[in-house]
Formats: sequence, structure tokens, C-alpha cells
Amino acid sequence: MSDIKLSIKVIISFLIVIFVSFIVYSIYLINNSPLVVAVIGSSFEKRVLLVEVGNKSSLAKISINEVLVNNNNEPTKVMIQVSNSLKGFIISRNFEGQEESKYNFRDLKSIGLQTNTDPQKQLDKVNKGTSTEDDKIYAITIDNDELIQKVIIKYRFLWLSYKKVITI
Repeated sequence: MSDIKLSIKVIISFLIVIFVSFIVYSIYLINNSPLVVAVIGSSFEKRVLLVEVGNKSSLAKISINEVLVNNNNEPTKVMIQVSNSLKGFIISRNFEGQEESKYNFRDLKSIGLQTNTDPQKQLDKVNKGTSTEDDKIYAITIDNDELIQKVIIKYRFLWLSYKKVITI
């Protein structure tokens, strides 16, 4: 009987440790957003914006759910470019033109940001001459009828939802 009580205590202790670890890790993730963003270009009138995004985590992909502008408005069009550091990105509101066809524009929700795609680390590789076509980079292209002053990116990482706000 005492062996059973000891086993139950061990199991309960183990479950408590797992639960506390989960809570601590969740708090860590909440305070350490894995999404890295940088506005890297815009049209002259700031109605087309290019926001480079990357995933600094090595654990899991990031899923971008929604991109809003200004006062939580939906932009006219949002696409994500998938490229490599050797090729780069294009700033355009026409996603189907002759020059634009050389770039990989995809639907925002169709792409998960791969792990270890922090734009700064990709730039470091370029500067060291170690970048290859296999090193993926991502940029969100936002086209809007009005001047873009703020971008809100809503995304998921593991079991958590995040919101990143960028003021232009």
C-alpha cells in the first residue's frame, strides 16, 4: 500500500513539474516574440510597403494570419514574397507584371516562416559571402489605397497568438 502511495506521489510530482515547466516556457515565449520585422522599402507616396519578416526561433514555423494597416483596416492587397539573399525583393503594387513574374509572390496564409530566418543573420551571411540560394528570406508586400502609417501583423507560433505593431 505504501508503494502505491509513493508511486502516486511521484506521478503527481512529475505532472506538477511538467505543468510548471509549460507555464514558465509559455511566459518566456510571450515575452520573446520569435517574429523579426523591418520596413525595408516603400513607394514614394507610402501606399506600397515592403516589410521584411523572419523567424528567429529554431523550434517551429510562424504562421501569419492577418496583416492590417492604420486603424485596423484591411489593405487593398497583401502578398508575401519568398526569395533568397542573393536575389532580394521587388517593391511593386502590380504582382503579375513582367518584372514581377521573376519574383515569388504567394498568398499570405500559404507560407509558414521557416525556422532560423532572422533577416539580420541572413544579412550577416551575405556580408561574409556564405549566403546561398537555399537561404530563404521573406517580405510582406502591402498595397493600400491610402498612406500607410501603421502595420499590424497577427501571427501564431506554437500554441500562442501574437500581434506585432509597426509604426511607419
